[in-house]
Amino acid sequence: MQKTKLKKEQKKMRPKAKEYKPDFRCSTVFQPVKNTARMAVLLSDFRFSNFGFCVFCFLVWFSSVACGASTETLFGDTSQKKNPARVAAVYFSDGKVLTGKISLTPGRSFKLNIPKGGKLKTRDMVTGEDVQYGKVRRFNFEPVREIRFYPEKEEMRRSWKFIETTKYNEETAEADYSPAAKEYSGKPYPLRYLAATVIFNSDESLQGHLYTVTVYLKTKEKTYRLVLRSKQRGGEGTTLDELVYVRRIKLLDEGKNIAAKVTVKFTDMRFGPKDAVQAVTRESLTPIPTKMAKSDDTCVVESAFGEEFYLAVRKDGKYIVGWPKEQDKKLFAIAHDHIQRQRDFYNDKKLLGVLQIKDGKEVLTLVNLRRKVAPTHFDEIGGEWDRELGTVVEPWRLSIWRWKYDRVNQELIMSSRGTFFRIILLPKDPTPEVAISEKLWQFQQKDDTVIVGQSPQKEL
Repeated sequence: MQKTKLKKEQKKMRPKAKEYKPDFRCSTVFQPVKNTARMAVLLSDFRFSNFGFCVFCFLVWFSSVACGASTETLFGDTSQKKNPARVAAVYFSDGKVLTGKISLTPGRSFKLNIPKGGKLKTRDMVTGEDVQYGKVRRFNFEPVREIRFYPEKEEMRRSWKFIETTKYNEETAEADYSPAAKEYSGKPYPLRYLAATVIFNSDESLQGHLYTVTVYLKTKEKTYRLVLRSKQRGGEGTTLDELVYVRRIKLLDEGKNIAAKVTVKFTDMRFGPKDAVQAVTRESLTPIPTKMAKSDDTCVVESAFGEEFYLAVRKDGKYIVGWPKEQDKKLFAIAHDHIQRQRDFYNDKKLLGVLQIKDGKEVLTLVNLRRKVAPTHFDEIGGEWDRELGTVVEPWRLSIWRWKYDRVNQELIMSSRGTFFRIILLPKDPTPEVAISEKLWQFQQKDDTVIVGQSPQKEL
């Protein structure tokens, strides 16, 4: 009884919390909330039930739409354009076939990892062996004729865990360090690793592993949500035959007509044996094979898969990139600040140009990058050790960085990057010069040939 009375007295002595009643007549609630930071402040000021919170969110959304506010989120428009649907037949491993209109998730694309497809080689930090990186290609359904999936590896597994069998004698302080043993449990389950072959309308094909992606197949009866995985796992007690997968996606309509090779002809620029031209796709920022033709004013761009591309050339030891010369000074300052604050392997970053794309929702930056040796009290660090040269080297590259752009708060978030050229420099070597040429940016395309304007040599 005494304890109960004491608790009641303690409750009476506590200061009562001030009851907070939100005033929905406040004009700030019904104003269009375009600033995310401001929205967070408004939410932090309201402390009421979940139902009241839902009503508040609905009122804010309704008032924003009524006042003409856009549906723009922090870094882009939520009402993204849908990927074009195509007519396709989907074949499953159990013999089932579905036909309808197939499409990707809006704003998404296929990502195919091509094992050992890249030119970059490095040394594995654990094994010490030379490793060749794969190459990732992005595309959608437009240039695709067919996608085939086939099992690369199949097996039955069981769940297991390590059992510690070490025995420790407290009196003698001796331990029996016997190796840990695996203890299996449960029934076996199927495991399958899938590889993919993509055949394009240009008769080109790529083999590799497809990143997990969701596609939608709309038939006359219903819409199917199909998740394409490179690794499948079934339930315990099931078999590999019961683990159904998509075996083939056959596009039945014509799709986008693309050329396997695009010829690039320069009207008054000639290239020597040490000169080079490099193309990077505009959508996926993928460096694609670019080879010089027999003629000294022509090169051939391969495997673009229907994408347009940016051009850069290396001529007489100097680098020229196709890019608009007119720069938005305010956006240039914002991008320069974000690039300098970006934590990256390359510690010497120079911004060369900026460009807004996709109605201002994204920003492209052209950057000159170098990994410089950082001298410290403990010797020089920051460079890379080259075993063939037997010294520290400094990697350099000329790249395009893509950013998501929040125009309201003037913030950038990096989303992807692509590289024109990369070389290895010694610490004493100067950083390569890079010039911007608008003539390489504005080129005309006739059928399978791209005609580039006058030589930008005068601009150097």
